[in-house]
Amino acid sequence: MFESLTITTILFILFFFWQNKRLGLTSEVPLDPNNRVHYFASECLTTLKNLLPRCHVRQIGPSELSFAGPESELVQKLYVKDGQLWLKKGEARESAINELGPQGEVHFEKTSETGLIVTVEAKTAEAAHKLSVRLEVSYA
Repeated sequence: MFESLTITTILFILFFFWQNKRLGLTSEVPLDPNNRVHYFASECLTTLKNLLPRCHVRQIGPSELSFAGPESELVQKLYVKDGQLWLKKGEARESAINELGPQGEVHFEKTSETGLIVTVEAKTAEAAHKLSVRLEVSYA
């Protein structure tokens, strides 16, 4: 009796572990297409909200932004390439900081002398999600 209960318990644990992996319930990036683009857009917007407030914007384009931090003179550049948001610091270092999906985009728009609207659109073939935020910046 005890052995059959133990074997049944082990089989239940293995079954639930397999289901968890198959459905991606504990993975960092969701497997469901709608939840995946929501995750991409949210993570990208969170990164931009931590990076851009009170920065000094040097140059703004529809999908790229050059800026310096509030206490720094190092010019950094944000742009989208191959479905990822990239950050280039200074002349040499550039790195991908967020995934947006193959057709994802980020748009920057000057709204006033101290306002910047950032729109993040995460997009895959199956789903899309768009988020926007207004940030306080200064323009050079």
